[in-house]
Amino acid sequence: EALKRNKAIHEDIQELEEWIMDKEHEAPADDGPIFYQDQIRERLEQYQKVQTELSLKENIVRNLVLQGRQDLNLPSSSAPELAQSLETLVSNWTNLQKKVDTKVLFYTDIYTLHEELKNLLHQENVWLDTLQNKIFSSTNNGADAEEISEELDTIERYVKTHSKTSYEKIFEISDRLQATKVSLPATNTLTNQFRIRWEQLHDDAYKKIHTLNSQISDYQHMGHQITAMFEWMKHTDSTLNARLNDDVYADDVPG
Repeated sequence: EALKRNKAIHEDIQELEEWIMDKEHEAPADDGPIFYQDQIRERLEQYQKVQTELSLKENIVRNLVLQGRQDLNLPSSSAPELAQSLETLVSNWTNLQKKVDTKVLFYTDIYTLHEELKNLLHQENVWLDTLQNKIFSSTNNGADAEEISEELDTIERYVKTHSKTSYEKIFEISDRLQATKVSLPATNTLTNQFRIRWEQLHDDAYKKIHTLNSQISDYQHMGHQITAMFEWMKHTDSTLNARLNDDVYADDVPG
């Protein structure tokens, strides 16, 4: 009876070892690079499936190890062999669990980072759309100094009050993804396009600000000239009136 029981335990251990070996093949040390977004989700689902299968097997493994350890207390010539088999089983099982848990965590993080990157790119591009409209949609033809000043204030405030945190976060996430072999060509293209667009529109914004400042300066200069001209006209008018009142004419004034 003891031999029969011992043989059954060995067979169960062998069966589990084969199952673990199969799962090891499904969880290689290096999964290779990722090039498409769907691969992230596929790998995450793949390892979550193995993780679930491990959870379902856990009670079987625990009971088998418990049963085996109880049998080690019985007098048997195969006790050392059983002890070694149990130790190997526990080690292989634990290693597989750790590996799969690590993979699930890794791909969960990758997936989360990728989603965050996509959201940040969308938000920042929406902000750039508005900036672009503010730069290029306005027409200053016929605008007075006050209107130009308001436009200048609007663009300056829009640029200066926008935090650069999201911009920096985009490239931080992009670098992290590339460092973990998750280099998606489509996302890289979007990120690079965003960088170029960001720099170009900020350059355009500063040029616009410079132009508006110049226009305001021109208006102010023109205003000073007009004021000076009115002062001159006022002075001339006063002088002429004074001469007329005093019956002084140009011919009477010494040359």
